[in-house]
Amino acid sequence: MNFHEHLFLSQEEEIPELEIDIDELLELPDEGQRTRLEELLQECGKPKEEFINGLLYRIKGLRKMSGPLKK
Repeated sequence: MNFHEHLFLSQEEEIPELEIDIDELLELPDEGQRTRLEELLQECGKPKEEFINGLLYRIKGLRKMSGPLKK
C-alpha cells in the first residue's frame, strides 16, 4: 500500500455515517431544526455552520412548496 492509498483509507474510515430525517426536521419549529441538526452533527469535526445554514434554507423552501403542514 502506498502513501496515497493509506491516506485515502484512513480518511475514509474517519467519516461517520449520518442520516438526517428531513421529515422529522419539517415537523420542528425553526429554532428546533437548528438545535436538532447541531445535535446530529456534534461529532463532526469539520465546520458545520455553512452546511446547517444551507440545509435550513432548503427546508424553508420545502415548506413553502408544500404549504402548511396538516396534523
